[in-house]
Amino acid sequence: MKLWVIVAVGLLIHLVFFFSVFEVFFATPLVTDLTPHKSPLPPPAKRLVFIVADGLRADKILQIQPDGKSAAPFLRKIIQEKGGWGISHAAVPTATRPGHVALTAGFYEDPTSVAKDLQGKEVVFDTVFNESQYTWSWDTPKFLAKVTGGNQDRMFSDKYPGHMKYLAGINAKDMDTWVFDEFQKLFLEAKEDTTLQSKLSNERILFFLHLGGLDHSGYIVRPSSPSYLEHIRFVDDGVQKLVSTMEQHYGSDGKTAYVFTSDHGMTDWGAHGDGTADETLTPLIVWGPGLRKPSTETTKYADGLSEAWGLQDIRRTDINQASMAGLLAALVGIPFPKNAVLPMPDNVFDVSDEEMAQMLYANLQQLLAQVQGMREERETRSIKFAFTPFQPLSAGTLEDIKDRISRQLASKQFKEAIQECQQSISLALRGIRYYTTYDRNHLWFAVVSGYVGWMVYLVSLMFEENDVSASMPYPAQLSRRYKAGIIFFFLLLAVITFVVLFVQHTVWTQYIYVLLPYPIWLAVCLRFDVYRQMLVFSGSLKPLLPYIALTFLGLQAGVMGFYYKQLMVLPILCFAAWPWLSKQDLLDKGIMIQWSASCVAMGVFALIPTGTRELQFNLVVIGGVLAIIVAFYVMRSFANRQLARRKQFLIYGFQILMMALAIFIMRHTAALAANDKRTPLVSQILSWIIFILAIVEPFLVTTDIRCRLFAVALAWMGPYILLGISYEVIFMVIMCWNLYIWMLVEARLATSYMELPTAADTSKAASSKATPDNPAKILESVDFVMLYNESTNGKSLQGMVRADLRRVFYAINLIILSLYGTGNVTSVNSFDPNETFCFLTHEMPAYEGMFIGIKIATPFIYVMCAMVTVGLVTRVPMKSYSLLFLLMGDFIAMQFFMFVTDEGPWDHVGATVSHYVIFQIIHMVLMIFYGFSYLLTSCSICCFNQRQTSQRT
Repeated sequence: MKLWVIVAVGLLIHLVFFFSVFEVFFATPLVTDLTPHKSPLPPPAKRLVFIVADGLRADKILQIQPDGKSAAPFLRKIIQEKGGWGISHAAVPTATRPGHVALTAGFYEDPTSVAKDLQGKEVVFDTVFNESQYTWSWDTPKFLAKVTGGNQDRMFSDKYPGHMKYLAGINAKDMDTWVFDEFQKLFLEAKEDTTLQSKLSNERILFFLHLGGLDHSGYIVRPSSPSYLEHIRFVDDGVQKLVSTMEQHYGSDGKTAYVFTSDHGMTDWGAHGDGTADETLTPLIVWGPGLRKPSTETTKYADGLSEAWGLQDIRRTDINQASMAGLLAALVGIPFPKNAVLPMPDNVFDVSDEEMAQMLYANLQQLLAQVQGMREERETRSIKFAFTPFQPLSAGTLEDIKDRISRQLASKQFKEAIQECQQSISLALRGIRYYTTYDRNHLWFAVVSGYVGWMVYLVSLMFEENDVSASMPYPAQLSRRYKAGIIFFFLLLAVITFVVLFVQHTVWTQYIYVLLPYPIWLAVCLRFDVYRQMLVFSGSLKPLLPYIALTFLGLQAGVMGFYYKQLMVLPILCFAAWPWLSKQDLLDKGIMIQWSASCVAMGVFALIPTGTRELQFNLVVIGGVLAIIVAFYVMRSFANRQLARRKQFLIYGFQILMMALAIFIMRHTAALAANDKRTPLVSQILSWIIFILAIVEPFLVTTDIRCRLFAVALAWMGPYILLGISYEVIFMVIMCWNLYIWMLVEARLATSYMELPTAADTSKAASSKATPDNPAKILESVDFVMLYNESTNGKSLQGMVRADLRRVFYAINLIILSLYGTGNVTSVNSFDPNETFCFLTHEMPAYEGMFIGIKIATPFIYVMCAMVTVGLVTRVPMKSYSLLFLLMGDFIAMQFFMFVTDEGPWDHVGATVSHYVIFQIIHMVLMIFYGFSYLLTSCSICCFNQRQTSQRT
């Protein structure tokens, strides 16, 4: 089978693996046609003002500043004199849409909700807005505009004007000013509009204010800046005026409740999406009728936050973000959102026992209705004998619980009813969890078995392509009868599985996840003859076991390096010491010094603390200037050795000019952004031109190894400079230096030393190492097209050797290490909008994501080109070499999948999801880039006749 076919099939399989994690761990089954439930008693409040300050961290608004003052004096006074406070714990992913879903619908939407948000998909579940009598909202188009649906007569939603979504050149406060002004305008209009006044006089009404300015401000100036704290003070003033307007309009009737919170926080560099404390800890400030007043704290919190914020003497109440929906519903007496999975936080309220008992009972009925609905749906879909219900909440038990609490309420045993409700709610939550994860085990097993089967299949292909298999007596192939039997067996299993899934009305995605392992393992079993041959050969693997074990340990260090980043330094330090321990007699001392120095230099970047992402554009300039100096040095060596012709020097000169222009544009754009000015149109156009030319430039240069690789390095350095915000460009220069030394080391080892092959036929391997008379200059004596032709024709090839394990692992190690070199990108919160300012001025998440992805992937282009070059110059079987690379990547990806969890602290949950998603995307991108590296190194738009001269030395 051709390599491109294997890669294409692998891409499809890994695409399924990628999406499977959301189905396995974060699926959110929504039950429809549920009966709404609310307390029969009059609610504490007639109306509710719900304020969500997007991107506001709890510490920034609650802590005392160095001058002894609060960034939000009005809200702090509320905490001290009128209301309650605490922390609302957001969930992963920490983004606007999933945060708003949790706050208003009461459940955590799966992480793909971010993609749904970008696609503009409408919300199809129940929220507090749907249940209210009237809702007025001022919001970004990201959420509430999608909720209104057919309720435009009850839900009135305005969104920010488009010009307020620029990345720079606007005052972020203007976004919040617009919200406050529109709120004030509503009540001014009500003085003249009797219809509007009538609506505002109703009960069960909500006012929703989404303040997006702080999120935008955090992107630009960072949360720790004085400007961000000043913005908090501005929001605090706006809230104070808002409260004054409400109390004046309603005559301070004591029936208006206020809830102030945030949908998510953000990191110190202004990003969000993951589960760190800075992203998940959001403020909760509540006051008004039915809500708890300030009281003395009796609980000692282990996190020390109350003491750090000077609030240790005032009672604190923490809630889960999804509990907010129950809080809002209970305050104004509307039905609890039907799909809410967490109860109302009863410790926030200050109501009578009767009111609390009725609220909790209504909440319990809503949760039990979900349990019953999930059970009925699951039972209807399942084969009768295969269905296992949640025994503690059988149909009879549900009715017993309701009857028992109803009798307690009727006899006015409210305290007993409250206790019974709380216990039953805990049981209901267990039931919801049980049915939500009902399919998890078999889906998890299907995905893992698919991973294992695919890796086993790759191993067989590697063995078959290796010269080792050709040198051994080939066993008899499976007869047609046996093959037909195997095919029939798997086809029968697939049909039975399909029927079972069909009878259970399984969602279509689960058909893919469950059935995918069958064709994979069918392909494995049809190669049974190859595995028999591998068993015969297995005895020859004993000399390789230490090297396989070292590779395994190295891959484990790569995996654990995502969790404990210091471990990433160990493999690169081992590589730095490697030639001094075993290759001193084969390599020049100068080469070994450069190798070790470049390895150690790259390892330093892995030690930079995570979260160190300050805007240091001067470092980008230094890196760009360093790249230009190195480029001139390389061009000078080309001239001395006559490795390139005049036309190529013109191309190189143009590429260096583009790098210099990129440095100027980047620095000019950074200076403008610091002064809150947008990137000029001419700078944007030039940036896009540099980016587009980078794709074309390498194809204008000869396919001589050094000339083409030099052109590739120069071409992509320009766009990388434009996307730089700190030390990334310096890392890139060091990586290019290391990659060149790596290619030189491997070429010299291949020409001067025959490393032990895996086959016994060493003479064949030795003869296949035929090289030019002067092995030290192999990188100057051949070009890519010649080597690709030799590889395609099967000439000058050897069996895979133990060194190939080292080469492939080193490439994967560099891939992982580059994530730290590009800014500690091991989390989905590693983005920074400043990286895209040279290309974009308007907030466009899709394009921002594209450019940040390009920045992360640029080192991959260099590594893949170097890896291909090493494989070609060492004359390894390229197909087996590529398959080994895929195999190691799959081994890491499968481990990340097995680490994913949805239980425990949100920072741990977020880390497991981020690491799997990031590496799975990287693995798929590398599959594509492997083919792209072939194009980059072998194809030409303009063909130059390589000058042959005896002056080459």
